[in-house]
This record gives sequence, structure tokens and C-alpha cells, in this order.
Amino acid sequence: MIRKLLLLNGIAILFAVYHHSIYWAITAINFWGHRFVSNATPQSLFSPNLFSIFLRITDQIAGVAVPAFLFVSGFLYGFSLNHQSIRQSYRFLQKRIIYLLIPYIIWSSITVVFRLMEGDSYSLTKLARVFLLGEADGPFYYVPLIIQLILLSPFLFRAVKEFPLVAVGIGFLLQFLSGITWYFKILNVSLPQSLNFLNLFKGGYLLSHLLWFIAGLSLFIYREKITSFLKNHRWWILFLIAFFVIFGQIEFQLLINASGNDWINSQSSLITKWLYSLLLLAYVIMGKNIFLSSNIEVLGANSYGIYLSHVIVIEICARLIYHVLPFLLGQTVILLGILVFMGITIPLLMMHLSRKFPIKPIYSYLWG
Repeated sequence: MIRKLLLLNGIAILFAVYHHSIYWAITAINFWGHRFVSNATPQSLFSPNLFSIFLRITDQIAGVAVPAFLFVSGFLYGFSLNHQSIRQSYRFLQKRIIYLLIPYIIWSSITVVFRLMEGDSYSLTKLARVFLLGEADGPFYYVPLIIQLILLSPFLFRAVKEFPLVAVGIGFLLQFLSGITWYFKILNVSLPQSLNFLNLFKGGYLLSHLLWFIAGLSLFIYREKITSFLKNHRWWILFLIAFFVIFGQIEFQLLINASGNDWINSQSSLITKWLYSLLLLAYVIMGKNIFLSSNIEVLGANSYGIYLSHVIVIEICARLIYHVLPFLLGQTVILLGILVFMGITIPLLMMHLSRKFPIKPIYSYLWG
């Protein structure tokens, strides 16, 4: 099971790079048309067609990356914390947090320098938010989130062990309550006074993502019972996955119709979050030989370093294509392929070169 979940990390980092490459594909479609078509007007993704539905569905599924990371982390931290006291647990967790923090601080700083070169400015408050809340760039929120979960993990582990259904139920409820506020935000509607209590659930990512970490802990503690249950209900799981993919696209269209946006990030949708949970459960009971690949294992082992560095890499590549090879901007599938390929291979190449560096700690400082 551990190897299977580590492979899931490799699949997840591929999905993460694809998900963030979609942003540049949409930018090319809606704002860079003048670079590859004479007298072009922005092509809208507002109306559903075969092409836009392809982008929507693949982006929706690729968004499972962070839930997958949290799910795998929950299982692995359950494995590490088993039979340890609270004090012993925190000695181990302290090392893990340092392992995560140093590369995070370095890549956040690199991102800040990159933005300064683009003309952005940073106040002390904004800098504090960059490092404390992961606001250097969109994906960086994951690191403060996983650190919060690591700090809570000894208590979560014991809660799941003693009261598994209660722990999972609370995680589900918190995700549901935090998800409701997203719909009001997308529609630019204020919460009615009777729902003002939901404001308590809309800040940060901890409450909306806690369930997947708890699910990973639960799988470690009750692996045989859970896998047996899932296998007995595998056809229902597959049916629900298909249902939520279809219903998620209907919801997507209804929301962009109501909001007037050409595109929305559906990761925060409750329908999409439930889809992610089902995808993770389906992966648990997949055959052992599915996705077994040494290349994916390499990605899984290096997923943290790729995750921190790929956003800048794909942005630089997209901007280079804009200036040097603008005709590729109109070939969305090819553009996505290039960005994903570069977003994976360039960080791996940088990691390889870092290993050759004469100062040994350089690699762990940069990549974890």
C-alpha cells in the first residue's frame, strides 16, 4: 500500500503541473489571440463546446492533486506516529517541518524576486502573508496547510483511532460548511444574516482540506476494513464518479452563466470536492499493476521539489512562447503538452545538477 500511495504522489504532481498549465492555455485563448491570428478577438470559453468541455473536465480531475498529497501524507504520518507518545511524535514532526520549511522559504523568496523584477511591490504586511500564508503564488498555500496538519496529526491520529466515524464526519461537515461560502463569493452575493456564522469557515484552507488528511489516517488504521468495504461497493463508486463529473460540468456552466465569468476554478466546488474523495477511494482499490512505472515513482519521490518550482518554470516557458513561437499559442493541446513537459523536466534537471554541487546540503535546502 505504501508504494501504491507513493505512486499516487507521482500521478498527483503530473496533475498539479497540468492544472497550473491550464491557466496559461486559457490566457493564450482569451488574451493573446493577437499573437497568432490577425485581427483576433478573444475566444470565449463561456459557451460549452467539445474543446471547452475537454479543458473543463481535465482541469476538474487534475485538481485532485492537493487532496491526493494530503491523503498520502495522512497515511504516511499515521505509519510514522503509530505506537509513539505525543512527545516522541513531536520530535519526529519537528524534523519534518524543517524539511518542508527551508525549500519553501527559498522558493517563496525566489518567487518574490521574480515578481519584483516584473514590477510588483511588497509591503511588510504582504511579505508576512507570503511566508506565513503561502501567498508567494497560488500553489504555495499547500505548505502552510500541510504544516498545520502535521502539528495536529498526533491528536488527529488518536481521534481517528478512538472515534473514526466521528472524526470523518466532522471533517466532512467542516468541508461542507466552508464550501457553501465559495458559492456566495463566486456569485458575488452577500451571505444572508441567518448564515453569517458561515464566515467562521471561509478563511484559509485547513477546514476545507482536513477531511482528506483524516481519510489517509483512517486508511492506515483501518486499511483492511476500508479496502474490503470499497471493493464490495466499487461499482457504486464508479457510478458516482461518472455522475459527479457530469453534474460538475452542469454546475460549472450554471455558475459561469450566473456570474458572467468565462472561467472559474472549480476546485472549491462541493461537487468537485466530493468527486476528489471518490477518485481517491477508487485509487485505493485499483489493481496493483495499474500506473506501476519507474518514471512515475521518480516523480513521486521528487514531487515536493517539482511542486515548489514548477509554477515559475511554466510561466517563463509560456512567456517565451508568446515572444518567440507565438503560433503555438493557438495550438492549445500542444501548448499544454510543452508546458507540462517543461514543468516536470526542468525541475528534475535542476535537481540532478544540484546533486552534483560540491556543497552537499544544497540539494536538501532547495528541494527538501
